[in-house]
Amino acid sequence: MKNEHDREPTPDETAGMVWWNSLDESDRAVWLARADSSVPADAWAAYKRLGNVERQSRTVN
Repeated sequence: MKNEHDREPTPDETAGMVWWNSLDESDRAVWLARADSSVPADAWAAYKRLGNVERQSRTVN
């Protein structure tokens, strides 16, 4: 039986690691602050919740 540290990461965990590794230090700090955490997985969760919202256009009719 594998323990938590021996298992393969899930596709979502892998995507989160790729995303985190693509960020520079200032972007990491921003996402950790948005997550109100020091845990990269929490920053990834915040990005998934808020990331698409921030990329939407903000046009006013």
